[in-house]
Amino acid sequence: VTSADLRGVMRHYLTGVTIVTLTGPDKEPYGLTVSSFNSVSLSPPLVLWSLDNRNDRLLLFQNARGFAVNIMAADQLPLCQKFASADNDRFSNCEWQLGRYGQPIFKNALASLECRPWAEYDGGDHTIFVGEVMSIKQKKGKAAAFFNGKLGQHEA
Repeated sequence: VTSADLRGVMRHYLTGVTIVTLTGPDKEPYGLTVSSFNSVSLSPPLVLWSLDNRNDRLLLFQNARGFAVNIMAADQLPLCQKFASADNDRFSNCEWQLGRYGQPIFKNALASLECRPWAEYDGGDHTIFVGEVMSIKQKKGKAAAFFNGKLGQHEA
């Protein structure tokens, strides 16, 4: 199976859209759009996400004291696109605040999960990050979704 084969079949799998954020050692916020997010365990509460090893911020996430996974709402698709772009000023013109554990969370996200690092695994050309959920903020609404290579929405 080639990488193109796998990519082609995975286009048929509907995923939610998240923005994973952290506060860097310089106290600056950083974040990126991630669709590879999943729950792992209920007890303890664990979630995972993965990051391409070629990402220039990989070491920042590997050395982070924590991170937040923001589950994005359908009306936040432009924000999802901004955090997927090469824009260096991603946090401008969006409403966010530091959460209970000091990680950036978005005001209108469907949910924000602040996590502390639990484990990190080699995932081929990606690194898999597992975090223990320490705090949750949530609201009702329509979810942002990624399907067939496109951002869209799905009823939550």
